[in-house]
Amino acid sequence: MVPLFGPVPGGMEIVVILLIAVVVFGLPLVLLGGGFFLYRGSKSEDEELAALRREVEALREEIEQLDDEE
Repeated sequence: MVPLFGPVPGGMEIVVILLIAVVVFGLPLVLLGGGFFLYRGSKSEDEELAALRREVEALREEIEQLDDEE
């Protein structure tokens, strides 16, 4: 029996081809996605830190006002 479209890869060859495709295309996508996730996480931490600093400053001003009233 002769295949119509030339030599067609069998079971193990398909597995190797898919593994190579995952490494070539999937791994860079996962790395880029992970880097973007970490970048967004660090950005939100900076915003949270700035919000906490503003809150601490407001509390310090409130304490100074209470000390001035006494």
